[in-house]
Amino acid sequence: MSMVINTNMGAINAQRILDGTSREQTTSMERLTSGLRINKAADDAAGLAVVTGMKTQSIGTQMAIRNGNDSIGMIQTLDGATEEVVNMLQRMRELTIQSMNGTYNMDNRGQMQSEFTQLQKEIQRVADTTKFNGMNIMNASTFGSGVVSATFANTSAGAISIAASVSAAFRAHVGWEGGSANRIAVPLMNFSTLSAINAAIGIGNSAISTFGSAIAKASVALSVIDTGLSVIKNMRANWGALQNRLEYTVANLQNVDENINASRSRIEDTDFAKESANLARTQVLQQAGMSMLSQANQDAQQVMTLLR
Repeated sequence: MSMVINTNMGAINAQRILDGTSREQTTSMERLTSGLRINKAADDAAGLAVVTGMKTQSIGTQMAIRNGNDSIGMIQTLDGATEEVVNMLQRMRELTIQSMNGTYNMDNRGQMQSEFTQLQKEIQRVADTTKFNGMNIMNASTFGSGVVSATFANTSAGAISIAASVSAAFRAHVGWEGGSANRIAVPLMNFSTLSAINAAIGIGNSAISTFGSAIAKASVALSVIDTGLSVIKNMRANWGALQNRLEYTVANLQNVDENINASRSRIEDTDFAKESANLARTQVLQQAGMSMLSQANQDAQQVMTLLR
């Protein structure tokens, strides 16, 4: 091997290897500091593209989960208010049955009518004031044609399906993408159209003078109330089914999001065991490289022994 001074190949080789070791050490420190294996596109170009798509889906899925839970909250609000309407209708029915008994005089029936009327007014007030996030959910003022009238015909399966299909209907968006497949329609009911809260329906007033007339009037009221209870029963069953559906939807979205993030983590996140071992390795190599560079620089001095 020739001995030269101008070109120190040993030092050049040591510098090249030290440079590579320093880059590896810097990368390991960057990954250990950030917790990410991919900190820039150059770290893993294809992996970055995959991770970006997964993040997009995960963020959208998490919002869809919130949408689903918010929609469940809206249905629960609606169902809770409807429960109170049912309780009031049951009390109105109870008063109607009571007024049919011959042991009560016309004044007694007038007193029953007073409570009956107050319950009618309260059902109307509940229908007008029950809102979710400022939107009326018990009348047609917010969702228009997506709200059905309180009749048997309008609460059949076919009529509910038609009401749910109109553009004005309430829809829960439960997907991370757009499109109708990611929306669940929730048809509502206009409680203001319940015949049971019509002011003309009653169980007794001063205009009634005979027991037979009182019985006839109470019988009409009883029929109207029973119809209202049946209509509400159909709608509540539909809302309950939709709430159960939304709960399954949310559970599925949570499962999808969990597995997407597990896959993303395997691509993007730092394996601390691997990187800490790599950092220790590069630190030792760097120290050894510095020692060899120093040794290579000293080798050139041996030429001086030939010139003595």
